[in-house]
Amino acid sequence: MKRLPPALALFLLAPLIGEYLLGNIPLDVWAPAAFPPTALLYGCGAVLIREIVVRAGGGRGMTLLLAIAYGVVEEALVTQSLFNLNYLGLGLGSYGEIPWLGISAPWSVYVLSIHSVWSIFTPIVLIETLYPARRGPWLRARGLISNTIGYVAGAVILFFAMYLNPDNKAFLLSAGQLIGAVVTVAALIALAFLTRGRGRTATHRAWPPAAMGAFALTGGSAMFLLFEFGPARKVISEPLTLILLSVLMTVVLAVLVVNTRAADWSHRHVFALAAGAVLTYCWAGFMVQITQYGFHLVPTAIQILLVAGTLWLLARTHATVALSD
Repeated sequence: MKRLPPALALFLLAPLIGEYLLGNIPLDVWAPAAFPPTALLYGCGAVLIREIVVRAGGGRGMTLLLAIAYGVVEEALVTQSLFNLNYLGLGLGSYGEIPWLGISAPWSVYVLSIHSVWSIFTPIVLIETLYPARRGPWLRARGLISNTIGYVAGAVILFFAMYLNPDNKAFLLSAGQLIGAVVTVAALIALAFLTRGRGRTATHRAWPPAAMGAFALTGGSAMFLLFEFGPARKVISEPLTLILLSVLMTVVLAVLVVNTRAADWSHRHVFALAAGAVLTYCWAGFMVQITQYGFHLVPTAIQILLVAGTLWLLARTHATVALSD
């Protein structure tokens, strides 16, 4: 992948991790046809966020906040899954519903987490780590404009694909939901710019990178298992799911806040978090693919190849981190 321009590498990696490694797209003869529009949305979105952060002089915190904003745009405005309680006929939105908001708490946390952490933040970290000498902008003005147009085109394609999907029954969010989603996106973007450039103030030491990677793998795995046995299978009750989800999110945020403010926090820690996150997808992708589409030999073999390619990429990226120390 180092032979590719970094922007192109990120354009390709974001959808491969965000949808294909996750197992969300059935790995059959139609999988290649789904890649172009998915790449326009995920790939162009990741490149756009990375270019904005670099040009604004921001850091990882700004990247994550913009990634969350990306998730709200996709799931509230494009697919509208945050407000469609029977999105794709799955009925996931009715589990743990907050009536006065018209959303499901477990589904919202889950889908915004996978988009912000796995679809955007993790691919950016991996590609930036793989290209340590390319710290500045990757695109010139014309390339940035073309990339933005590609992102908008991907969003439009996905919007109509979901709107015309019979299972969604031509769902459209209300005016209040639209205003709320737009305000939320604007607030996240504003917060991202307000937090850029803030340095670390603590003097304590961060956890070792290996511990951060293990924490990311454990936390990500816990979220997937909680979603699988909560909203998906309904084995865990809604109140217990909400309690466990709240505890998990609180622990994750507390650990991240404490460690990212440590005096010795470095790119090795960030890479370890990204590596732990993507390793979660390496096993969760099989669960998602099989539970959604059933067990089939060819898709499972393709999933194994995707995992092997991911492990190879992590090894190459880890080698780059070791050389930069």
